[in-house]
Amino acid sequence: MGSDKIISINPATLEINGEVELTPAEDVNLIVEKARSVFPLWRDTPMSVRSLIIKKVQELLLDRGMEFAELITCEMGRPVVESFSLEIAASVDIAGYYAENAGKFLNNRKVPLHHLLFKRRESIIRFEPLGVFGVISPWNWPLLIPLGSIIPALLAGNCVVFKHSDQTPLISERIYALFRDAGIPEGVFQIIQGGADQGRALVGSSVEKIFFTGSTDVGRKIYKQASDSLKKCVLEMGGSDPAIVCKDADIEYTSSGIVWGAFSNCGQNCNGMERVFVHSSVLSKFVELLLSKTKELRIGSGLDYDTDLGPLSSKKQLDKMNRILFESVMAGCTVLTGGKRVEGSIGYFFEPTIIMRDKSLYTQKDDEIFGPIIYVTEVDSDEEAVELANRSSFGLSSSIWTKNPKHGMKLARYIEAGTVMINDVIVSFGMAEAGWTGIKKSGVGWVHGEKGLDEMVNIKYINRDPQASMQKIWWFPYTEKMLKTMKAGIIFLFSGKLRSVLVNIPIVLKNLTGQLLLNRKRSDKL
Repeated sequence: MGSDKIISINPATLEINGEVELTPAEDVNLIVEKARSVFPLWRDTPMSVRSLIIKKVQELLLDRGMEFAELITCEMGRPVVESFSLEIAASVDIAGYYAENAGKFLNNRKVPLHHLLFKRRESIIRFEPLGVFGVISPWNWPLLIPLGSIIPALLAGNCVVFKHSDQTPLISERIYALFRDAGIPEGVFQIIQGGADQGRALVGSSVEKIFFTGSTDVGRKIYKQASDSLKKCVLEMGGSDPAIVCKDADIEYTSSGIVWGAFSNCGQNCNGMERVFVHSSVLSKFVELLLSKTKELRIGSGLDYDTDLGPLSSKKQLDKMNRILFESVMAGCTVLTGGKRVEGSIGYFFEPTIIMRDKSLYTQKDDEIFGPIIYVTEVDSDEEAVELANRSSFGLSSSIWTKNPKHGMKLARYIEAGTVMINDVIVSFGMAEAGWTGIKKSGVGWVHGEKGLDEMVNIKYINRDPQASMQKIWWFPYTEKMLKTMKAGIIFLFSGKLRSVLVNIPIVLKNLTGQLLLNRKRSDKL
């Protein structure tokens, strides 16, 4: 990166994809204030109009799908078939899902009141936009992750300032063009280009809320900075996701699923498999199939349609994999396959790697691998697998592999994670309805689904009493008679003893009648 340019590098060839202008950090506040100035206009734009714009975004994304897929591959390395089948397909779907459902989700909702004293009141929940949002997204899913926050935020009536990773600046420009060409009013959706300085400036600006996806270390810093102004945050952070292979699992099917869940996107998925716990009765056959299928993966340029595994996204990622391998071997783990950079490669290619790891090496202080390395560990029971799976400081996603639906659902109850998939992996993030969250060090708040849309609004409760001139019995002045009335009323409303209820009915009626007469006298005086 130069002083005023961001250079996009192809991690497969190390060639330059292009460059963009760096946004000066001191300009971020001006960009946010521009968004704030147009917020009232966008807030008051009918939902039907906002939905039409998002539907246009969907149409443009359909038309430009291969262009986007190829650019994703050139900027961060994942195979173009994967870029299209996962990122483009899911992004098109999420645009349509929210365009169709946001109005329904954000309609006023009546809240029935059960208490007899409040039965006649009008009681509603309103969903109102908050203002200007800051969205900070990573390089590993450069289209779906940001659109999962940007689209519902805009539909809810908010303005958005978006900062992408400085590894994928060209995708950021294309995303901006999508909304511009779809007719979004100027200032409602803006981008800033840069790295940590620009991110800090955005968090420190007057935005109402930050949506961040990335590492736990960076998320913690954002949370700490945002806390100075009590700024709201949604943080989707790291994972060390477990897979549990039960003794009744279909080993042929499961091994294929684990290979894909571990090595798709070169393992650079926060919800990809990193720790695989296998029942001892099926371990030998499972490892045999896992090794065979891993060795068959075709490594190369993602622009080749026959490539299964592209490069890591950067030298930083490559260095991290080398460090993890060294530490694993030093700890006594056994490398079954892989474990080094692909010989003769120009780019950041690393062999898909499987490591046998003893159960005694699992602690709460685990790190996120975020690359093409998985640990396989033998367990004696599914209960032991769950215990080891939970022995982690992360709690993002997980998977269970079994032929028994009831057993799978039972185990899912005990896994400490925001998401559990049974006989599949990763794709729940591409299901528009599936609310996505993490626990422990993996996340704060929600994205996707109706829960994700709730994060975009102020959920306001409104209560209206139709009796605008009748004073309440609990208002001043306090008296012994008032206390007697309240005691009788509580027994009448909540006691399960019929005799107590019958005894207190006359007291309630007498005192309420007295209150009505007093209110009438006050009204007559007025």
